[in-house]
Amino acid sequence: MVHFETAPARRRGRGGRIGARLSRLRWYAGRLRAMSAAEVLHRLEEARRKRAWRRRPVGWGDGGERAQAPLPDFPGLRRRLALAADLPAVRESLARTREGRLRFLGRDWPPAAFADPRESAGFWLHDPVTGGRWPGREVSSFLVDVRSTSHQPGPEGTLGDVKYVWEPSRLQVLHPLAAAVAAGEDGALDAGLRLVRAWMDANPPYGGVHWVSGIELAMRLVSVLFLAAAAGPEGVAPDDRARLRAFVGAHAHHLAAFPSLHSSANNHRVAEGLGLLVAGLLMPEAGSGWEAEGRAILEAEALRQILPDGVGAEQSPTYHGFTVEMLALAALLAREAGRPLSGALHERLERGAAFLLALMDETGRVPAIGDDDEGRVLGQPPDREPRYAASVAAAVAGLSGRRDLLPPVRDPHLRDAVFAVPEGAALPPEGLTVFRAGGYTAIRERIAGRRVHAVFDHGPLGYLTLAAHGHADALALWLALDGQPVLIDAGTFLYHSGQGRRTALRESLAHNTLAVSGASQSVAAAGFSWTSRAQASLLAEAPGPDWSVTGVHDGYLRRFGVRHERRLARSPAGLALADRLDGASPLLPVEIRFLLPPDLALSRQDGGVVVSDASGALCRIRPPSGFGTTLVRGEDAVHSTAFGHLAPAQRIVFFGMLGADEAVTEFAILS
Repeated sequence: MVHFETAPARRRGRGGRIGARLSRLRWYAGRLRAMSAAEVLHRLEEARRKRAWRRRPVGWGDGGERAQAPLPDFPGLRRRLALAADLPAVRESLARTREGRLRFLGRDWPPAAFADPRESAGFWLHDPVTGGRWPGREVSSFLVDVRSTSHQPGPEGTLGDVKYVWEPSRLQVLHPLAAAVAAGEDGALDAGLRLVRAWMDANPPYGGVHWVSGIELAMRLVSVLFLAAAAGPEGVAPDDRARLRAFVGAHAHHLAAFPSLHSSANNHRVAEGLGLLVAGLLMPEAGSGWEAEGRAILEAEALRQILPDGVGAEQSPTYHGFTVEMLALAALLAREAGRPLSGALHERLERGAAFLLALMDETGRVPAIGDDDEGRVLGQPPDREPRYAASVAAAVAGLSGRRDLLPPVRDPHLRDAVFAVPEGAALPPEGLTVFRAGGYTAIRERIAGRRVHAVFDHGPLGYLTLAAHGHADALALWLALDGQPVLIDAGTFLYHSGQGRRTALRESLAHNTLAVSGASQSVAAAGFSWTSRAQASLLAEAPGPDWSVTGVHDGYLRRFGVRHERRLARSPAGLALADRLDGASPLLPVEIRFLLPPDLALSRQDGGVVVSDASGALCRIRPPSGFGTTLVRGEDAVHSTAFGHLAPAQRIVFFGMLGADEAVTEFAILS
């Protein structure tokens, strides 16, 4: 029997309803601030269409005139899936699925008997954190509120973050099952089809929580494609072929009818393009132009969401990895169908992978910059993939045939087989790499015998008017020494139910940057929008042995009349971080903050803070002249190590008065 955690019920009754309304109002206010007049008109028309769709009967179609005909063939994907069947992580995922030990985002689900739809229906609507039950077929998906869940009572208990209930319904347990099907394992196809039938019986279109978000629909289409590809054109019985076509058609119609446009046209739009491409490949007889529409979306969005220098426009390495993975899978499927996507898309994919490599330390990990909801296109639950970015870069290396895009370290994954990733590893060359369009500088070199990897942010807050997944981390610094993270990011924690903690982890006081008078550069509104937004840019760069890079942002201009400039430079002993406030008169109180992992030891020595690991002292961080020092632990210094999880951290705070003259923080790297 699998045990799952149940959190205490949150506020209910009249107070809970008032809280839910206030949360919704804050969300709508944040969205309205980000909307243009054209978007307001689009939203009004979208609302009209949603009202019309609410009158549709809840149920599946018949799959079309050729519903029982053989499915399209995907021989290349089938061969590569078969190669994945013997991977240890795939075997572990298969074993857990067959035994009913299902775990997603670090939470256990109760066992489900997928052969009996009545028993399995509750599985798909179960909230593993609160024990509540999300709305199902009895409620139109257009009436399901997924945003104000920290106050929202469900049919059977208070609801938590919608990410948890959505994760199993991406059906990514089908990916390891598809590998077993392709390898000819007895019972694997029947198990996969039972799971699809159970999901369809419990979640007919267009009712309940699982028809709210297009990105969820797209990920389900990918999962069904994997199962169909593994089985082959006639491997699935005629009745089940008809059922799969009904599944695909309902999902594709919804994706086509409710596109994510304007301020919502971020990674969700890429997912919708992938979903429509997959639907068109699975049902070419539909004649609806799904493949063509999907291709057009993907080719346009690749050039928007991967900037010319390879940086992800969302300003989050893991969201960038997710976008790159979606585009890479689309490119692979289109190529195998004989209709490859554009060369421009492939070029952006390769640049996007190169950017991930630049952010990566020698252990294959990237800083937790911006949001991370652990979304994956190819999955093998319950793997949370701490080296996800490395695996995605390797996938692009396999797709493109470029071994120089291989990461230094990666964890074996089903993704390796699907993209035919070659053996080997690579590490970007030492030196300074400036990403001018995206706003990052990566430094990789040896100092005092140690391998130093640093990332400096001088780019925008996020993508489009919402900047939904960016954090207020302008001019922040991340640092690793010999693969040991030293300056880290606070991470994400939760989305819709994170409330005050989500706000705190998004704003500047949680990041390795400077704060004026305890204020954040950019001020968060709702969970995915901002009341004010700092604009950051690159001021100057100087390559060579005595390199330096200077950025500036205006987040404090309106409130304090100053711009924050920060220069990161090579110094004789290591690194120097010079801060100044352009326009400050008189001087202003500031804090220079650094977040460090809990396993490092901090001690005050020689007017600074010495940072040590188990092997000894790593570096000494010395504050600017005249600044005081505070070491913070406990509730005021935490970080999110995974979605939904908070862990202790520690913070160094240097405090003092600052004006137009530089205040220099010195990082001496110790041998």
